[in-house]
This record gives sequence, C-alpha cells and structure tokens, in this order.
Amino acid sequence: MQLFLTIAYFIIGLVQLFAIVDGIDYATGLGSILSFIIALVITYIPIIGASAGVYGAVNVWDWPLLQAVVLFFWYVPFLIFIMIASVIAER
Repeated sequence: MQLFLTIAYFIIGLVQLFAIVDGIDYATGLGSILSFIIALVITYIPIIGASAGVYGAVNVWDWPLLQAVVLFFWYVPFLIFIMIASVIAER
C-alpha cells in the first residue's frame, strides 16, 4: 500500500508540476523556463504546491474547481487517517 501511495504521489506531482508552471506563467508572465524553475521548488511542498496546482489547473487548463481540488489534495484524507491511526496505536 505504501509503495502504491508513493508512486501515485509522484505521478500526480508531475501533473501538478506542469499545472504550476502554467499557473505561474499565466499569473506573472515570467516565461516557461523561469516558471518551470520556480515550480520545481514549490511542487512537492504539500499545501503550497497543491494550491498552486489547483490555481494553474483551474485558470489555465479550465478544469472545474472540485476536480482540481480532488486531484491535488487527494493525500490529505490519507494523512489524517495515518495520524489518527498512529495516535490510536500508541495508546
């Protein structure tokens, strides 16, 4: 299960990377290369990267907001579950 989640997080991170590149370019007009460099830095920062990915997917790719949020924040319920399970396991 952990391997599956790791692979899924990586693949969705790649999609998120390109959504962030397009979002940064759209918002700032910095160009693709500079936007790509900035996106490399922020893509795998959990909340910031997902939020920037949602911005790019909604504003540049014209995705519905709910679809973008579900795709880029899918890991949050898993993290909450893991935290709760670890607290229960320690008792």
